[in-house]
Amino acid sequence: MRAEDWPAVARVFEEGLDLGTFEETVPGFDEWDATHLHAPRIVARDEHGTALAWAALGPVSRRACYRGVTEDSIYVAAAARGRGIGRALLEELCRRADEAGIWTIQAHMFADNAASRALHEACGFRLVGIRERLARKNGVWRSTALLERRSALVA
Repeated sequence: MRAEDWPAVARVFEEGLDLGTFEETVPGFDEWDATHLHAPRIVARDEHGTALAWAALGPVSRRACYRGVTEDSIYVAAAARGRGIGRALLEELCRRADEAGIWTIQAHMFADNAASRALHEACGFRLVGIRERLARKNGVWRSTALLERRSALVA
């Protein structure tokens, strides 16, 4: 993913705002860029180059002891869901995270987002717990599921 990909990535992001994030609007690229690692960042495209999905990692803390602990972001365009693109993308993100020395990837999603939970579990994430009534989205208290994947390659 490059800065010039942002308009297409932002469109996919916007389609997922009500499914799995407390964000109300899509941030601008500079704001988003400041909160995510520079690699890995991946965009899945169709044969015409249209962005179908994207995935990236953000640090969970600036403390040195947590340098290998990240949180994932993965969004799939509505028209592309259910075709295995999300799984392929998350598997590749995990592979690249292992190569980068990242030992833990955390995932937070709305607790009732069964598709995201199933995707993460299929890619080796385990449920850590449910955080009840964590924050409000559109005035409604939402609970989140916390999942994590520990790298088998990073000691």
